[in-house]
Amino acid sequence: MADNKSKETDNIAQDSSEIFDTYKKGVLKITEELSKFQPQYAQSISKLQEEYLQLTKQFVDKVFAAQRNWVGGNVTSTTSTTFPNWTNTPYAEQFRRQSNEITAQALSVFDTSNQLAINAINAARENVKLYGKAIDAIIEYNNNVANAWSSFFTSAQRQQYFR
Repeated sequence: MADNKSKETDNIAQDSSEIFDTYKKGVLKITEELSKFQPQYAQSISKLQEEYLQLTKQFVDKVFAAQRNWVGGNVTSTTSTTFPNWTNTPYAEQFRRQSNEITAQALSVFDTSNQLAINAINAARENVKLYGKAIDAIIEYNNNVANAWSSFFTSAQRQQYFR
């Protein structure tokens, strides 16, 4: 009778092991397939950003070209529309200086915000590593608890049979 229980327990353990292996292989296969798409997503996003920045540059060039063209007199102007000659304007140098300051400050803000974003991404990556270590510790703890309970019940069962 003890041999039958032992064989039955071995069969159940083997079946359970096969089930876990099957699920593990399935999850790993899904993970591998998903990981193949990540470079494609990153490349598509990068191309979209490049096209957006190129379009923005073209838009700025065209807007300022149209304004320069209009101010330059290529468009019929009315007598009430007058544009100052920037070389004779007393505010021209002040305008240039303020424009350069605004540009420098904007670039500084962009640099700072980009560095913050990069730091946040790096921190998230480090957190993922810590999460992995925490999962390892939890699994080790759970295995130790399961082994302790298993050895306790096994020894309790032995004591019960040998009374």
